[in-house]
Amino acid sequence: MAITALVANKLRSLLTMLGVIIGVGAVIIMISIIQGARQKVVKDFNENGTNVVFAFYAPKREKRNLGKFEGLTMDDVAAIERRATLIETIVPRLDGPAKVVRGKKDFNAKAVGATGDYLSVNPIKMEQGRFFLGNSLSLKGALDAVAAQQANELQVAQGRLLGVDDQQTWAKVCVIGDKVKKTLFERDEEVLGQVITVSIGQARLPLTIVGVLEYKGNNNFGDGSPDEQILIPFSTMQKRFSGSRIVAMLSARSKGDGTAEAAADQIFAILKARHPEQAQDFIIDTQEGLLKRLDQVLMVFQIVLGGVGFLSLLVGGIGIMNIMLVSVTERTKEIGIRKAVGAKRADILLQFVTESMTVSGFGGLLGVAFGYGISALIGLAMKDQLPTFVPLWAAGLGFGFAVSVGMFFGIYPAVRASKLDPINALRYE
Repeated sequence: MAITALVANKLRSLLTMLGVIIGVGAVIIMISIIQGARQKVVKDFNENGTNVVFAFYAPKREKRNLGKFEGLTMDDVAAIERRATLIETIVPRLDGPAKVVRGKKDFNAKAVGATGDYLSVNPIKMEQGRFFLGNSLSLKGALDAVAAQQANELQVAQGRLLGVDDQQTWAKVCVIGDKVKKTLFERDEEVLGQVITVSIGQARLPLTIVGVLEYKGNNNFGDGSPDEQILIPFSTMQKRFSGSRIVAMLSARSKGDGTAEAAADQIFAILKARHPEQAQDFIIDTQEGLLKRLDQVLMVFQIVLGGVGFLSLLVGGIGIMNIMLVSVTERTKEIGIRKAVGAKRADILLQFVTESMTVSGFGGLLGVAFGYGISALIGLAMKDQLPTFVPLWAAGLGFGFAVSVGMFFGIYPAVRASKLDPINALRYE
């Protein structure tokens, strides 16, 4: 009987469901965006491995202009390499905004000063050419660079693999990201060996392209996409561009899984011993620790955005209650007839609660379909920038809450209908 009553008023039933459809769809879309972002981050972290440690100097604002200590240097890098027994590879890093110019074309990129070991702690690969040879610590760097490229299964399509130590000669070479290449060069144009002009701050130098990074897509770490980066030998970045001994950040890979926390403790102990007064200003973290905190942040976003969707559902529930009250008024005589032929209060109550739950249930199913459809479209249109993923529990949560809203907001109209006096109901016109 409940379904018959709904079918008899198709348009009104559909309009009543609309609030529920939008509410459930909104919940699923928001959850799918958060879950999609999390999956991409986890994938990127897993590609890089969980045994990566980060270290940088971040003094409080009132300390920035006090004392002579400005930050980490290559002496700290060398000390960690010598004394940290759990560290397999350590990579200093220096970066900043750069303007890359070739002829009449230009691109605003992120310049990253890197050593030959950079690829061993970053999940990126080479599309063509070679990476920098050697690190800034020793001649052993050239061999380390070759080993790092082999470990990452880099395919050298053009250019040379072996050559001079780019770090020790402050070589004027660079490796560019995929988007930089596509902006500055035509599709079939030769890239390797071409010279581009790079401006970082007040410094401006011509650099020869020796390699191109493989397409990576958007990066969710707040570090920008590798596609928009230009990698420069670390020594070149320090000596020819910045003119400073400061190292912005250290990245290190520990020896084996499960050793990252212990390796981080070792790095902190070494830095504390070298700079006791600045010990509290060193930030040492692991990739796994970053992922845990990111999970917490995403969970908060998921709760907040999901709450907005659930508020839409509550508004839809109020709409259901209003329509059910109208329905009770319109069907007063029908209720009187049912009671006259023996229907009990519980029967009337069950009928109207069932109608309310049916409306919200159908609305929930349509909302789930709507949410899945919009999420899929967003995923297709913005695959790299905004990936989406709809977990089954999100669909179940949305549908279950919709039915619960229908039951809750259908109780009052149902109680009101069940309390009608059959004689007065039969007289109602």
